[in-house]
Amino acid sequence: MRRVFLSAVVVGTVATAAMAVSPELGPTGAWRGPLAHSPLGRTITGCLGRVFTLRSDLNISDEQRQQIRGVIVSHRAEIASTVKSIRDKRVVLRDLVRSDNAEESKIRTAAEALGQAVGDAAVKAAKLRGEIAPLLNQGQRTKIDKFLMENDAAIDGFLATAAKGS
Repeated sequence: MRRVFLSAVVVGTVATAAMAVSPELGPTGAWRGPLAHSPLGRTITGCLGRVFTLRSDLNISDEQRQQIRGVIVSHRAEIASTVKSIRDKRVVLRDLVRSDNAEESKIRTAAEALGQAVGDAAVKAAKLRGEIAPLLNQGQRTKIDKFLMENDAAIDGFLATAAKGS
């Protein structure tokens, strides 16, 4: 259950930020980038659409919103340092992979460091979720579960299509 709520929060935050800064969005909010009509583009836009639907369907009260905000603000520095750690390790790995002299041992070491950072973030996320989940009612938690299942199904469908080469 912890993973469920945190995943929804992370997906929602990333999707909202991406939608806010993307130059690839047209005046109606429709994505018009080069992948917009591809299976990947439809999967991404479908996931974003489900994020916005979830946000609306949850009907978070003003009191819940303030309580959740309070929890997140109280952990702001920890969240920022965790995200920065993952990003920094991802950049190191990316640069090693792109290097003309890529060494397998260095790539594996960097990948393990990234995996450790992701694991650390997951543990911190579980703790944060433990503070936020009690602020939601059962119906809201059920809607989050449904949202995650629908997103997983959409990604599974995309991967199945990609594996067929269609």
